Amino acid sequence: MAIKKLQVACSGLGRMGARHALHFLERTPRAELVAAFTPDPKEMQWGKTHLEPFGCRIYSDYDEMLKHPGLEAVVVATVTTVHAEQAIKAIQADKHVLCEKPLSTSVEI
Repeated sequence: MAIKKLQVACSGLGRMGARHALHFLERTPRAELVAAFTPDPKEMQWGKTHLEPFGCRIYSDYDEMLKHPGLEAVVVATVTTVHAEQAIKAIQADKHVLCEKPLSTSVEI
């Protein structure tokens, strides 16, 4: 019987996001990188080259990525100014969240 793998998405494919994505893709046997989000064209191209051939769907819309079929967890590794917003949206979508620090730039959100 095959072991169920955690279906993970990575938000942000910059320096740390790409590192997290590759970690889930290559080094985490009980997880599967199924989706990634980036609004940046250069990062999008990197994702299409390094992630998409292995079954990871690349999104340019974060909210659409959260609707990816079977998605269970999101790694938030975008710019700090959107960490809180993206983490909250993922939690509201009933996803597990791993958020890069800092979580926010203020105590209000």
